[in-house]
Amino acid sequence: MKVLIRDTNDPLSLISADRTGGINVIDLANRYSCSFIATQDLGKVYQDGSFEILGRFDQSDIRGCNLLVQ
Repeated sequence: MKVLIRDTNDPLSLISADRTGGINVIDLANRYSCSFIATQDLGKVYQDGSFEILGRFDQSDIRGCNLLVQ
């Protein structure tokens, strides 16, 4: 998995480490296809490769497996 951070105002522009932006996830284990997810989550990637999820974009849909549990 590789996590990239995109500019919140320009979804085609990536931003540098330690800045907050939208989270993109690339599944590097998919050998014969490109699995890519552009989430509505906000986060940061740090110089050491770790990342942090800070929240969601305003007005984004609530999603996730936990919504199936009553």
